Amino acid sequence: MAGQDGFPYTPVPASLKRLLEKIPTIGTPSKADQQWLEGLGFGGGNNRMNLALLRQVGVIDGSGRPTEMWRALRAKDKTKFGAAVRRHYADLFAMYPDAHRKDDEALIAFVRSRTDYAEQTQRLAVRTFKVFTEFGEFGSDAGPDVIDEEGEDTTKRERVQRRRQPSREDAGVALTVNIQLQLPPSADGDVYDKLFAAMGKHLKGLVTIE
Repeated sequence: MAGQDGFPYTPVPASLKRLLEKIPTIGTPSKADQQWLEGLGFGGGNNRMNLALLRQVGVIDGSGRPTEMWRALRAKDKTKFGAAVRRHYADLFAMYPDAHRKDDEALIAFVRSRTDYAEQTQRLAVRTFKVFTEFGEFGSDAGPDVIDEEGEDTTKRERVQRRRQPSREDAGVALTVNIQLQLPPSADGDVYDKLFAAMGKHLKGLVTIE
């Protein structure tokens, strides 16, 4: 069944999972239709409903041609597949950024608020959603570490920036030099004058003598 309000369902979610598991192991068809489905061993009316489901979620287009979402699934690119799942279930992820981790009761309550499904169908819609989430990755979601529009963990980025910024204590370095001299006893003042003149020559530029 295609379902409604962005929350599709299939009466055979276990078959849907087996079908998604097969896609990475087979060639890409020019068109995914009933004949193709039966050729994979998924005959019967309930299994045919999975084609409508794949169209609605975006794994195939309206003509049955595989999409980028299909190619992500076939390449086992869980990040891209997860992003496509998130786009289809945008309202759900807007309410629960960690929707793929929510329990059945929370998800059923959401489906109930958006559809006129009977209780059994609500549960099928939730099971269908969970099948799709098994094949995707959704990054950091709820919690302090959030993903910004560029796909970067902003909290981690801020922590790195803070580590790179020098503290006030590191802004300047104060160096104290303590020089002690043993002067020979002499009554001749010229000896001391020459000694201090030599010191000034070698320390020039290193210290400021006030």
